[in-house]
Amino acid sequence: MSGQVSLRGLLPCLRCSGLQKVVWIPAASFHGTLHLRGEHKVDQIGYLRQRGIDVLRKPEINKGMAFSLAERQILGIHGLLPPAILSQDSQVKRLKANLNKYDDPLQKHIYLSTLQDRSEKLFYRILKEDIENILPIVYTPTVGLACLSYGLIYRKPKGLYVTVHDLGHVYEILCNWPAETVKAIVVTDGERILGLGDLGANGMGIPVGKLALYTALAGIPPDQCLPIMLDVGTNNKALLEDPLYIGLRHERIRGERYDALIDEFMRAVKKRWGQDTLIQFEDFANQNAYRLLDKYRTQYCTFNDDIQGTAAVAVAGLIASTRVTKKRLSEYTFLFQGAGSASTGIANLLLRALIDSGLPEQQALEKIYLFDIHGLLTQDRPKGSLSESNAKFAKSGVPNMTSLDEVVEFIKPNAIIGAAGVAGVFSERILKAMASYHERPVIFALSNPTSYAECTAEQAYTHTQGRAVFASGSPFSPVEYDGKVYHPSQGNNSYVFPGIALAVTQFDIRHLPESFFLASAKYLAEMVSDHDLAEGRVYPPLSHILQVSIKMATQIGGFAYRENMALVYPEPIDKEQHIRDGIYSTDYENFVPNMYEWPDVAYPDHKGPRKF
Repeated sequence: MSGQVSLRGLLPCLRCSGLQKVVWIPAASFHGTLHLRGEHKVDQIGYLRQRGIDVLRKPEINKGMAFSLAERQILGIHGLLPPAILSQDSQVKRLKANLNKYDDPLQKHIYLSTLQDRSEKLFYRILKEDIENILPIVYTPTVGLACLSYGLIYRKPKGLYVTVHDLGHVYEILCNWPAETVKAIVVTDGERILGLGDLGANGMGIPVGKLALYTALAGIPPDQCLPIMLDVGTNNKALLEDPLYIGLRHERIRGERYDALIDEFMRAVKKRWGQDTLIQFEDFANQNAYRLLDKYRTQYCTFNDDIQGTAAVAVAGLIASTRVTKKRLSEYTFLFQGAGSASTGIANLLLRALIDSGLPEQQALEKIYLFDIHGLLTQDRPKGSLSESNAKFAKSGVPNMTSLDEVVEFIKPNAIIGAAGVAGVFSERILKAMASYHERPVIFALSNPTSYAECTAEQAYTHTQGRAVFASGSPFSPVEYDGKVYHPSQGNNSYVFPGIALAVTQFDIRHLPESFFLASAKYLAEMVSDHDLAEGRVYPPLSHILQVSIKMATQIGGFAYRENMALVYPEPIDKEQHIRDGIYSTDYENFVPNMYEWPDVAYPDHKGPRKF
């Protein structure tokens, strides 16, 4: 058979479907030019060169036993699978049954990781449909355990590793990534992984987990997401001595070479994928987090989730708490346990929120206290002990206090926020004191993983007689106190960063000023229902988070157009529908349409449609 063959209605358009170099018909059957649905042309069928076992090895298209009989025959996989045909619904049931056989969260994490390597759509469907149960396994707190054991559980590359020894060749390494379009990158250097410290290259689990949430919680296609580890060494002696450690075996490189690597990386991303690629900095140490954010925020589309994402979620919870306490945010006094990047990020965004509510800046500053390992931040601290980011919150005219109990007693805060990973620091004495000062004390124990939480949900409710407005960084089970069941909120960054990323990718936003994060905090607080508050939540249930992300992206898109910062033109009239039209679907592709609608191209001598 020669000449031109029309396959319209038979094959999905390769370019439109995003599935390239996949053969859906025997290559020997055709010659010449193929006209595919969507009017895109492929010069030679030889371009479609993957079929047979290779189809089952591609997680983007592998459906496992859900391939129909016709698909198995046409794709050359007939006989490579058991004869039974299982729908995706049946596969979900089977996988959940297998997952529930594991008691160890890390084993569940590994099981889901291998599923992601095997069948992407099935992985994301399970995650999306059971977010409240699966999210803690895929991300915090279990991802911390995965990072600690990353050298043991490493199975398959899921991102790029760029080392300090690759200076001068970063662009070439990025070109090794097969995707021609990357819209979102999460990058880390592994120095401050959660509350676990310097995990070096083992910290790759964080970008991998974050980007899984970009897809599951915001519908950003997984082939547009890229995790990257910038390996400059590690100061973790145990890792350097571990024969199974997967990273560079020397102490961290700092100074000019470190900065040169970051700078070359940022330029290489822009050159490879364009100015509109979102770069999320994740788990960088305090000494680098703020200065890198300040350096690149106006040059690239970038943000730091530990600083800005955490801040937006925390401030949203504080704003929502005012509906419970019946006090305005400007009437609160705030005490932060910690003065690092997370605490300072929250404090800075909170400062903007207070100013936005009408407080003069100096009065707003007087409302915010920071406490670190050396005690309350005061202006008479030794030179060099205050950073540029937290110096503004240092107090004058107050006594030097090195005990958190003492500070709580001195300032009687309405809200106490922990984000420094000091486990159990919100003691029974402090919690009872907070309850004695205020009818509804606000207790945010935001450090994770769970073992680093400042207090548990049960402790917060028990020691405040059920009056605490509580949120945590890692999930806690419902707590029953005095006959009432409380559902503690998880102040998870997942409420904000997927929605922001979705807005960036859908509306072509090139920069992310602080106003975006304050706006997102307000939008998130507005999504908390009266029913949520009555149950003890200051955030919507995690099961609603995909809808939260869509609503968040819609609002941010509108905000971006009002600020002349969105570049998709003409401006979509229905922004929510514009977003929904581009969301990744977890439904399996139908590679072979209804056989009775086929033109009989595969068997030209046969009269009528070919029946399998």
